[in-house]
Amino acid sequence: MRRDAEEQRLEALERDFRPRLIAVLRECANGRWGLFGQNNYGELARYYVWTEADDLKQTAEEINSLRSEFGQPNPLSSKFQEYCSMRGQNVKGEPKLARQFLTEIGEA
Repeated sequence: MRRDAEEQRLEALERDFRPRLIAVLRECANGRWGLFGQNNYGELARYYVWTEADDLKQTAEEINSLRSEFGQPNPLSSKFQEYCSMRGQNVKGEPKLARQFLTEIGEA
């Protein structure tokens, strides 16, 4: 019974994830920062508050957590988390990363 509920929850999360991801990627590609969290630390964090992006990150974490129970990763949510973990001086800025991600998933 619990597994059925988890499977239904996972299906609902995954069904809603892609359109939400594409929407925030497009907004980020158009110049909004805060999706990947590159500058979300210290005093800068207050300037990059983005509720939709934070909700999307939580959804990706939940999808990956549920998927790990079933032994099958979700490539889209895993890739999103990979992009969110990119840090360093040589990493492209968030708008460029968003455009790159959109290209990778065929939505550019």
